[in-house]
Amino acid sequence: MSATITTRPLTADEVRALAAARLHALHHAPYFARALFAVAPLAAENLGTYAVDAHWRLYLDPTVLAEWSPEHSGAVLVHEVGHLVRDHAGRAAALGDVQHLRWNYATDAAINDDLIAAGIPLPGAPVTPEALGLPPGGIEETYYASLPSTDAPDPDDVGCGSGAGDPTAGWEAPPDDTTTPAMSPTDQHLTRQQTAHDVVEHARTRGTVPAGLDRWATTQLEPPTVPWRQVLAGAVRRATAHVAGAHDYTYARPGRRRLPGVVTPAMRRPRVNVAAVLDTSASMSPADVAAALAEVQGIVTATGHGADLRVLTCDAQAYDVSAGRPVRDAARLDLRGGGGTDMRVGITAALDSTPRPDVVVVLSDGFTPWPSAPTRARLVVALVSDNPEHAPPAPPWASTVHIRSN
Repeated sequence: MSATITTRPLTADEVRALAAARLHALHHAPYFARALFAVAPLAAENLGTYAVDAHWRLYLDPTVLAEWSPEHSGAVLVHEVGHLVRDHAGRAAALGDVQHLRWNYATDAAINDDLIAAGIPLPGAPVTPEALGLPPGGIEETYYASLPSTDAPDPDDVGCGSGAGDPTAGWEAPPDDTTTPAMSPTDQHLTRQQTAHDVVEHARTRGTVPAGLDRWATTQLEPPTVPWRQVLAGAVRRATAHVAGAHDYTYARPGRRRLPGVVTPAMRRPRVNVAAVLDTSASMSPADVAAALAEVQGIVTATGHGADLRVLTCDAQAYDVSAGRPVRDAARLDLRGGGGTDMRVGITAALDSTPRPDVVVVLSDGFTPWPSAPTRARLVVALVSDNPEHAPPAPPWASTVHIRSN
């Protein structure tokens, strides 16, 4: 039996070695920057390799870290982060009674196929589709179905950790560990979304992204099949029609009508200010938050590219995450929250903001108290859920739309 695996914080020398490895990882995969710096590193004595857990912790064997070159370490960092951004743990769970060794071969082959195509130098003899007798360019689930059934793996084989879909090992830090906190499911999902966005942008501007990774990122960012964004945008337009359609006269510019010796005023259409309140309480699943963010992006378009949009997140407190700046990309918002739920706090904060909103859009699963009387701004409630028709009702005086998150 192998020696017991124990974890501890990195020493100063190990931190420097990890920093050097990250530089090489960023050189080869700059689109993974957010994910590479999001993982929390721990030294794992006697691990014999690197691994990740389902809470986005990175485990490094100090002996291996010292033996491998920074370039090889950087390549393996990209490999391990690849398990996390591609959600191999969640996809393994979706398969049901998965054979973990078989799944680990399938995921390693899919990742390494892309790394080799990108010229990233992996140490040793990496698992590849060709080595397994499989065609290149495939996806994990297809490789898994093509591989023969496997017996239970050697208990001394640590694989790539629970972050790759392996069972949770006894040496992994517990979810409630305070010295190396777990990343919340919402933050994990948002990190994946931002990474996918960066991959697509890198492919668009430089064209140097491996085909498999580009396919994953494009799929990750695909809009829902049901046009919920159009439904919400329509609700916003109806709620703002009385404001956007209003007009008055202004002498700031001359009117089109010309009269001798008379300066005529022009017609002026007022700007429509919209505040979006995004529920980030613990009851909102990562899928709910992702669906809500997609709708925020729809509101950006509906309101004229975000120039007149303020975004607040809210659990039991309100956080102005747009800070008065135009919102161009909802995926880049710094979401805060994760506690209890009271959308009344967010609505009040939105109403008190400057300029005052004409419309307040609340995106929530509905498990919250609501204001007892109509607000001075029109209220649009977007109920976000995997089964929104059964979500708690919004106030009867609000405009309500349903957004399915699955």
